[in-house]
Amino acid sequence: MTLAILMIIALAWGFWAWKQPAQAFAFLPLALPTYVIRTNIGPLPTTMLELIIGATVIGWMLHKVRGQEGWIAGMTKRIKSGWEAFRPWKWIAGCWLLAGFISIFVSPNHLAAIGLYRAYFIEPLLLFFIGLNIRDQKTTFKLTDLPTYRLTDFLAIAVIILGLWSIVQMTTGWGIPDPWNFVPGRRAVGPFPFPNALALFVTPIAAFLFADLIRGWKKKGETCTWIVTPWLSIPGYLLSLVSIILAASDGGLIALGAASFFVLVFNRRTRLLGISLAILGTIFIASIAPLRERVTTVIMFREWSSKVRIVMWQETLMMLKDHKIMGAGLGGYPFVIRVYHRSGDWMEVFQYPHNVILNLWSEIGLFGLFVFGWILLKWTWGENKFRWNHVALVLPMIVAILVHGLVDVPYFKNDLAILFWLLILVTMHDGNKSAEKPSDVLTS
Repeated sequence: MTLAILMIIALAWGFWAWKQPAQAFAFLPLALPTYVIRTNIGPLPTTMLELIIGATVIGWMLHKVRGQEGWIAGMTKRIKSGWEAFRPWKWIAGCWLLAGFISIFVSPNHLAAIGLYRAYFIEPLLLFFIGLNIRDQKTTFKLTDLPTYRLTDFLAIAVIILGLWSIVQMTTGWGIPDPWNFVPGRRAVGPFPFPNALALFVTPIAAFLFADLIRGWKKKGETCTWIVTPWLSIPGYLLSLVSIILAASDGGLIALGAASFFVLVFNRRTRLLGISLAILGTIFIASIAPLRERVTTVIMFREWSSKVRIVMWQETLMMLKDHKIMGAGLGGYPFVIRVYHRSGDWMEVFQYPHNVILNLWSEIGLFGLFVFGWILLKWTWGENKFRWNHVALVLPMIVAILVHGLVDVPYFKNDLAILFWLLILVTMHDGNKSAEKPSDVLTS
């Protein structure tokens, strides 16, 4: 796709964001996979997603700034308003930006590190800033005669589309690159370049949809507190599961299973169901020899990909012994690890060590690893005070991200970095500010 076409799309999106910023922002989940469409503006590489993000930011800043106050005054007022909503996150966000900024200078490739800093730190936080500003405004809207949609609903729509895309791919083989397009062994990739990218995208959203569905369900006569439309969250969860299975992602399947089990056990009403399903599932797996062998092989790290990861982690730990504090810097891992790469030609040098702790430690050092943990704690606690209803919604996503992150890279990718902060955004303000009783969700 040429730069001219991408610029036309970005201008149209910017005009939309200028007229209706909440609407344009709500559609962002559908735009996240467009990072795969790459181009250059002069010597600078960019993606369709980055152009859409830039258009969204500019449109938001210019929205309703005409009039007697003038453009500059209007934009200043908009930024100040955004800052008020962003204030509770200022120290965490500042430390996160600082950790990434320092890692630019640690990296052996400063130019590439600047690009990664823009994609993984600046752009996600810019969108988070804007989202916090507009979240308390009227964020619902009508599409002709269709039902009312929100940002949360478009997260569900995104995984529904990807699930259907995966089914078509597995049926036809269309759009699956080598070496995942051969039968048998075909693996769905969706619009992404490799199967695990599909699983990494849909897994935390599926955990969110399932958590909201169970958490928001109330007894007959009580008011349900769903923040995703149920007729979207149910197919969204099921088609996410289909996507993960068709992508043949063991990490994604285990992560979603762990998050779903957590949801069922955490909620008092579904606790017995969760435990029963776990017991029945264990019996079912143990009673079928091929399935038992498959699960044992995955858990015991006997697969080829698991063996590769073990070697990769060993080499990474050797590297981090010499780079304990600062790591390798943003984008520096493939360069720095070569000195410690003892496995020879049989194993390639990867972009990341495929473990959430080692990824963070290598890219942004111990300080960045600490700040990421701080972000997760802040996300769990909420903005005002600890609430069990909020925890029941957030922790399943964190479980999915961390469990999947044991064997993969759940943050350092253009779409995943933005998705991470969008998930924080939609769960920091769930539309139910009442103080729920702990027994409504957990304990005893």
